[in-house]
Amino acid sequence: MGAFKKGDRVIVVAADPENAGTVGKTGTVVDDGSLSGGLIGVKGIDGRISEAVLGYRGYTADQLRAV
Repeated sequence: MGAFKKGDRVIVVAADPENAGTVGKTGTVVDDGSLSGGLIGVKGIDGRISEAVLGYRGYTADQLRAV
C-alpha cells in the first residue's frame, strides 16, 4: 500500500462508525494493509487488554496522518 509501514507513528484524523471516538488518538502501525485488504492495522488506540481480546483497529490510509 506504501503510505505507511510497520512501526510508523500515526494519528487518527477521520474514522468510520465502528472506530468512532478514536479521532485524535495516536498509535503505531502494525500492518501496512498489504495482508488485510488495504486496512492499516494500528495498535495503541485502545488499552492493551482490549487489544489482546478484540485485536487492533483498522483504518484506511486517508484516515491516518504521520506524527
